[in-house]
Amino acid sequence: MADPTTAAGASLTVLVVAALGPLYGPYALIAGASLAGALWPLSAQPTATRLDGALLLLRCALTALLLTAFIAGLLQRVWAVPVNEALAPIALVIGAMGNGWRPVFGALGAAAAAVIGRAGEGKS
Repeated sequence: MADPTTAAGASLTVLVVAALGPLYGPYALIAGASLAGALWPLSAQPTATRLDGALLLLRCALTALLLTAFIAGLLQRVWAVPVNEALAPIALVIGAMGNGWRPVFGALGAAAAAVIGRAGEGKS
C-alpha cells in the first residue's frame, strides 16, 4: 500500500475506510467487548500455564463473537431493542459468562421439558 502521507496514499486510505468502515465497525465493537468480557473469567480462574489462559480467553471471546449477533437479533424481534445498541452489552455479558454456560443450558433444557410436558398433557 502506498505511504499514507502522500496524496495518493491518503486518498486510498480514505476510500478503504469509507468502503469498509460501516461493514467492519460492528465486528470491531463485538470483538472489543467480547475480549473485555472474557478478561473476567480469565482473572477468576487459576490457569496452570499461559497457554491455558490464552485458550480460555480465546474460547470465551469466540463464544461471544458467535452468539452476539443471534441474541441481538432475537432481542430486536422480541423487545424492539435496536441491534446497534445491543451489540456491545451482549458481547460483554456473554464474554463475562466464561465457562458458566452449563447452568444456563440446563435451565433452558428444564424449561423446554416443562413446556413440552404441559403441551403433551393438554392433548390427552
